Amino acid sequence: MKIKVKYLLVALMIFSCHDDSKKNISSLNGIINENDDKSKIVEKLADSYLQGDFDIARDYFDPEGKHYFNNLVYDVDGIIEGYNFHSVLFNNIKHNNRDIYTSYFNNGKIVTYHDFLWTANSKLSGKSYSYPCHCRWEWKNEKISSTICYVDPTGIFYEVNLYQEKNN
Repeated sequence: MKIKVKYLLVALMIFSCHDDSKKNISSLNGIINENDDKSKIVEKLADSYLQGDFDIARDYFDPEGKHYFNNLVYDVDGIIEGYNFHSVLFNNIKHNNRDIYTSYFNNGKIVTYHDFLWTANSKLSGKSYSYPCHCRWEWKNEKISSTICYVDPTGIFYEVNLYQEKNN
C-alpha cells in the first residue's frame, strides 16, 4: 500500500508540473521591458530635451529616419531643431508622470513607448501649458529609425506664432 501511495504522489508531482498552456506566437505578442538599454537611451534623450539640448539624438537616430510630430513629418535635423526650439519658447519644461518601456514583438519589431504629461511656461506670453503626450521610438539595426509624438500642439503653435511676430 505504501508503494502505491508513493507512486501516486510521484505521478501527481510529475503531472502537476506539466505546462499545458500554449504560448501565443502571434506577431504582435512579445515581451515588455522597462529596464533595458533601449528604454534607458530614450530616457537619456528625453532628459537632454528637457535640458534644451536634443543634439545628442544624432548619436542614436538613423540618419535616414523619419520623425513625426502628430501629422507633420521631419528629417533628423528638422526634429532636433524643432525640439531644441522648445527651450527658446518655454521655461520649466517637464515630463510629469513619465513612463518609458520597450516592447519586443514576436515579429522582430522593437518599439519604445514614452508617455507623460508635458508642462511648460511660456517665455513670451507667460501662459502655462499642460498636455498629455504619447511618443513611440521605433528601432532598426540598433538605431532609432522613426519617432512619433502625439500631443495637442495648440499652445506650441500659438507660442511659435508669437515668436515669429516679435522677431519679424
